[in-house]
Amino acid sequence: MGRNCARACAARRTPGTRAHTRRPASGVSWGARDGTHGGSGKTTSPRCSRRPARSLTTPSRSSSRFWPNGCARRARRWVGKVIVALAAVALLLAVAEPAWAWGPGTHVYLGLGLLDALHLVPAAVRDVVALYPFDFLYGSVAADISMAKKYVPEGRHCHFWHVGEEVYERATSDRLRAMALGYLSHLAADVVAHNLFVPRQMVLAARRALGHTYWETRLDLALGPTYVALTRYVVTEMDHSEADALLDRVLSATVFSFRTNRRIFRGLIRAQDSDRWHTVFGSLARSPRWGLPPALRHQYLALAFDAIVDYLRHRQASTTAREDPTGERALATAKQLRRLLAREGAHRRPRLVRELADSFFPVPSRTEGAWEKRRIGPSRHLLAAVGGATLRWG
Repeated sequence: MGRNCARACAARRTPGTRAHTRRPASGVSWGARDGTHGGSGKTTSPRCSRRPARSLTTPSRSSSRFWPNGCARRARRWVGKVIVALAAVALLLAVAEPAWAWGPGTHVYLGLGLLDALHLVPAAVRDVVALYPFDFLYGSVAADISMAKKYVPEGRHCHFWHVGEEVYERATSDRLRAMALGYLSHLAADVVAHNLFVPRQMVLAARRALGHTYWETRLDLALGPTYVALTRYVVTEMDHSEADALLDRVLSATVFSFRTNRRIFRGLIRAQDSDRWHTVFGSLARSPRWGLPPALRHQYLALAFDAIVDYLRHRQASTTAREDPTGERALATAKQLRRLLAREGAHRRPRLVRELADSFFPVPSRTEGAWEKRRIGPSRHLLAAVGGATLRWG
C-alpha cells in the first residue's frame, strides 16, 4: 500500500499531468467531458512553466509531514463534504420564504409530462409547445428566477397570475409564447405545492428541524437525477437571452437586480446537479423518518398536473386560477400551527400533529386523471435528442 501511495504522489508531481479527472455532476451525461472540443478530437495542452502548478488536491510538503500517504487529500475531501453539508443544513433551516414550491427538477418532470399530453390542451397551446419544447421547459423553471420574491412593489409578486399573463401578453414570438406558457404552468403547479403539499409537510415535520425547503428538494431527489440534469442542461447550456430580456422587462426587481437574480439562480441549478448535493440531501431522503411514500408523491404530482392542464385549457376561467400560487395564507397557517405544536410539545403528541395536518391540509383523495391520459413518446424523443437519458416515470 505504501508503494502505491508513493507512486501516486510521484505521478501527481510529474510535470504536464493532471491532478485529477473531474467527474460528471450526475449520472446523466449531456456531452463530452473528456477535454475535447466539439468532437474534433483536439485537446488542450497544459500550460508550460518551469515549475508545475500544485493542484488543490495535491498535499503540500508541509502538510505531508502530518498527513502521510495521501491522507491530506482525503482530509480535504472530508472537509469539503462537511462544508457542503453545513451549507445545506443552513439552507433548510434559515430560508425565510418558500424558495421553490417544487424543486426545478420536479417542474421539468411535470413539463415533460405535458409534452406527452398535448392532446389535452387547445391547439394554440399544443402547436407552440410542440414547436419549442425547450423554451417551454425553461419557462417552467424560470418563474423561480427571482430571489426574495416578497420584496417587490405591492401586486408585482412574480407568482401572481396577472404577472404571468403579462409575460404571455408581451411575448412577441412563438418561442417566447412557449416560454410564457411554461411560466404559467409553473404557477399552476405551485397552487398545489404552496396550498397543499408544503403546508402539510411543514405541520407533520413540526417535531423536527425541517422546513419547506427540505420538502421541495426532497421531491427532486425522489424523482432521480435525470430531471435535475436536464434542468441544468436547459438553463445553463442553452441560449435564452430573448426570454431573459422579456422577463427583465416584466418582472419587478427584488433586493437584487434581474441580472444578479439570474446569476444566483443558475448557481443554484448547478449546485443541485452536483455529487455532493446529492450525497448530503440523499442521506436525508433515505432516512425512513423523513421519507415520502411513492404513492403519496404520485398523488400530489398527479394533482399538480391536473392543475397545469386545467389552466392551459381554460386560463382565467379555470378552477386553478381561483387559487393563489404563492399560498400565502396556507403557509402562514402552517407556520402558526408549528408554533402551537412547539408550545404543546409536539414530540410527545404525534397524534395531535396528524389530526391538525389532516384537518387543515388533507391529502387529496382523487384527481381528474390527466396524468393517466398521457401518451408517452415526445418526452422520450426529447431526452434522446439531448443525451440519450433513460426516462423514469413515477
